[in-house]
Amino acid sequence: MRIVIWNCMNGLGNPKQIEYFNKLKADIAILPELKQKNIDGLKANQAIWMTNNHTNKVPKGLGVLSFGDWDLEPLDFDEDMELYIPVKVMSEKDTFNLLAVWNFYFECKQGRFMGAKGDAQLEWAAIARYSEQLLGPCVFAGDWNLGPTFAQENFIRICDELSPKGFSSLYHDFYNLEHTDSRHSTFITPTKKYHHLDHFFGTKEFLDGMTNYEIPSVDDAILSDHSPIILDIDLTRFTNS
Repeated sequence: MRIVIWNCMNGLGNPKQIEYFNKLKADIAILPELKQKNIDGLKANQAIWMTNNHTNKVPKGLGVLSFGDWDLEPLDFDEDMELYIPVKVMSEKDTFNLLAVWNFYFECKQGRFMGAKGDAQLEWAAIARYSEQLLGPCVFAGDWNLGPTFAQENFIRICDELSPKGFSSLYHDFYNLEHTDSRHSTFITPTKKYHHLDHFFGTKEFLDGMTNYEIPSVDDAILSDHSPIILDIDLTRFTNS
């Protein structure tokens, strides 16, 4: 199966952008900055979408879409934890848990995490909650807005906190790199600075089943400042791990 992360930058409604997305051939897609009105045009099997911007008439949000034989079931979530969406992913043969992420640091728009900084920031509480809730095969995936090239200390802390819970950074395992290193960029700023901000953290089942972890050039992404992240899983190895 194939799981794709792509921050599509201000929606996904342009025909050229949709064509680019379709060529990725995702079974499951995690799409930060997706607009709800764009979902129908992607012809997904199922979709779960949430936003934390309740004042904009056409807000951006975080979408989880399934295609083909895959189904989605929303799981219990904390409404103040924006935007972290726990989902059960299912086919006739396979089931696993997914936490879709679009991380905002201290810029939550409402709730008890609004303005919280340091150890009180949302990501630490979300990691603690959902790593306990989402047992069994599981992957945390999305735009974390941090990484080995940006907010490195926080990225290393996330890796360190997830490791004893059975999660690892699949990128760093696939490319055999230290958590401080990166060979790829997933984001480009308007001033042409490159960073690695989008990540998969997976349990042993995903580590054992991973056959490919691909990051196309961010310079080639259509109408977005992020590149897609492509994770391929051999379900036979996944199931038997």
